[in-house]
Amino acid sequence: MAESNSAPHIVFEHYDRDDERRREALLALGNGVLSWRASAPEGSVKPRADDSKHYAGFYRAGWYDEATREVNGDSVHMAALVNLPDPFGLSVALEDGNWFSPDEVDLQRYRQALNLNDGVLERQLSFELAGHRVELLERRLVSMATPNLAGLRWELHLPPGLVVRLRSVLDGGVCNAGVERNRAYEGRRLQHLAFDHDGNGTAALSARLHDHRQRLAMAVQLRTPGRQLQWRSTTHEQRLVQEARCAVPDSGRLIMEKRVVVLIDEECPVADKDARLEARRQLPCDEYEHLEQTSAEAWRTLWQGLALASDDPELRRNLHFHAFHLLQTVSPHSIGRDLGFPPRGWMEGYYGQVFWDELFAFPVLATHWPELARSLLDYRYARLDKARERARRAGLRGAMFPWRSARTGKEETPPWQLNPMSGRWMADHTRLQRHIGSAVAYDAWQLYLATADEALLAGPVGELIIDVARFWASIAQFDASRQRYLICGVIGPDEYHNGYPDAAEPGLNNNTYTNLMAAWTLDRARQVLALLSEADANGLCQRLGLAPDEPEHWQAVAEGLYLPFVDDLLLSQFEGFDQLEPPPQEWLHGDRPRLDWMLEARHDSCDRYQLTKQADVLMAYYLVPQQTLQQILRRLGYPHDAASARRTLAYHLARITHESSLSKVVCAGALADIDLEASWSYYQQALATDLGSPGNRGTQEGVHLGAMSGSLDVLQRHYLGVRLELDGLHLFPSPPASLPPVSLSLLFRQSRLHLRLAHGALVVRADSGNVAPVPLHYAEGKRQLAPGESLEIRCRSTS
Repeated sequence: MAESNSAPHIVFEHYDRDDERRREALLALGNGVLSWRASAPEGSVKPRADDSKHYAGFYRAGWYDEATREVNGDSVHMAALVNLPDPFGLSVALEDGNWFSPDEVDLQRYRQALNLNDGVLERQLSFELAGHRVELLERRLVSMATPNLAGLRWELHLPPGLVVRLRSVLDGGVCNAGVERNRAYEGRRLQHLAFDHDGNGTAALSARLHDHRQRLAMAVQLRTPGRQLQWRSTTHEQRLVQEARCAVPDSGRLIMEKRVVVLIDEECPVADKDARLEARRQLPCDEYEHLEQTSAEAWRTLWQGLALASDDPELRRNLHFHAFHLLQTVSPHSIGRDLGFPPRGWMEGYYGQVFWDELFAFPVLATHWPELARSLLDYRYARLDKARERARRAGLRGAMFPWRSARTGKEETPPWQLNPMSGRWMADHTRLQRHIGSAVAYDAWQLYLATADEALLAGPVGELIIDVARFWASIAQFDASRQRYLICGVIGPDEYHNGYPDAAEPGLNNNTYTNLMAAWTLDRARQVLALLSEADANGLCQRLGLAPDEPEHWQAVAEGLYLPFVDDLLLSQFEGFDQLEPPPQEWLHGDRPRLDWMLEARHDSCDRYQLTKQADVLMAYYLVPQQTLQQILRRLGYPHDAASARRTLAYHLARITHESSLSKVVCAGALADIDLEASWSYYQQALATDLGSPGNRGTQEGVHLGAMSGSLDVLQRHYLGVRLELDGLHLFPSPPASLPPVSLSLLFRQSRLHLRLAHGALVVRADSGNVAPVPLHYAEGKRQLAPGESLEIRCRSTS
């Protein structure tokens, strides 16, 4: 279990072979370009085997392979993030004894610690090897200062004069095999491997993908500071093995270092040999300590954008850990590289594809690192034309974004998912999650509110919001019998309902979350045109080919969408949800396999029951401020007061399995305005999604970035009450009674604010370096907070 202390470290004090894969993901290092699982280097020196306890994954962000795979009789052309060659294999043997492995020695001490401030992972071991006591100190980094660089350092303490054998491995024969049930889609991806090496410990590798324009070059340098060793190299099964012998110096201290440089595509010269030479040329000559120092300085600069602190060391550590993984996935190095936001980080979970999870990160990124939020928005904007093309092919207007995206902007959802319980293939219809468009619009709007950038509103933000609105206006069909607009044949965030029982076609009608967010997007589109100057609005309309009558139609749809209710009192999940069979309570609370797998193995389906993996309706309460949500419902002609909201939330909470990692963070946010005690309970559970779940096999595939980002969002947006609005920053703090004192710094329209919540009050201080006052709105009124000024706001409570 990770320790709780005041220092921002994640620490494991014992070796647990059965927990290694989860820890490899938890302690993975990245810089927005490279991602390296925390697999033990000594595990990579033996001949490759099917070792389910370790997985040495190394990845380049956004580097997807699109080779065709035969799956369940279909030829599937789908993008998957590539597992790069493993350059980190390293081990030691004494005299003629066996190579070191923690599974084969008596470990007298084991400590693994991730320094969250500096981005350095350290491992300390003491053990007996060949009758001698050995101490090993390992340090590793993925440089936040140099985007294509990773480093590994071993410091060994041994009896002086002892003969030591060293082995290093560069494994180019790796496969994508991190997720067992995905193997039909994965497997071997690297082609045309070639190696260069010399006797001084430097080696390089080149490879290509199915599309030969996608090229890789990797260089590895072995160093033994203070000693010049001769390395003997052999290759077998696309593995380059380098070995050397030396005597332990009189100091009893022997150091080995590996520096790794990775280049792809246009970074590589056209000829493979030249690409290998270029990668070798970029190997740094600096001392390892300097590499670590410059990376740590870059991390410290990043952390200044958050300045998160708490009197509770465990809360601080958990939130710091979540922010750490967020910044490892999207960093300053991501800017300009056309990268999205994968829900498991840059690892093989979900094939490294991009869903909607940046929705949970955007309110945080936009107010702490707006340049990173802009980078993610640029990823969507670069695929806007492709989304428009998809809409046109479907006979619709506007932009229809894919549920899963990768490099090209086409739909990447696999057609089949393997059920490991039954061994059968299950059809995957989740590509019908059209609500992804509203998520893109929401993110765009958040960035505009945070920056007040008029050029952004007249450009990418305006285009994205309006074209998503046009899509909703064209997919919504008017039903004369109800005098309402309907959105049919879609799937909500709850993927346990893909269609109606025994229906010939997938899809559901009038998913409440989808329709509410469609109404929200249509409102924002009209607001965009109203906010722009006449010249900018006309220019935007001309670029989009907007017909004069379209905004009026948007309003008609936004005020006429149909929402399903149960007994006219509470919002239903989708039309017909209340007619499904009630589930047995043990399905909701009992210890059982994943429900969709369990039911399919019984030739049954979640589609038949009133249960949810995560409740779509709660997502609307999580995302949209209660006042705004009530305004939308009133305009739709559906009165929905606080009592109705309580009944709605209670109804859906009684039907959630929480098998989505997002479920509990959504519940925490949705309940913050209704039941703070329940919200806090869910929040604590959400904080433990990855760190507190040793048996969570899902974490092995990568951490849950949506839930991690959501924990930061709930703290800032719901508990501290920070809301971005057109007229300024709204501050309506409503913290749970058990929330310890907490502080953070945020950026709002180029002005920095420092917030401290403690003892029932939120103190807001405008940074003295601000150049303009910040417009604040709070329960007692409003104020222009000048540079250096402070304001104390009393917190409200919710029973």
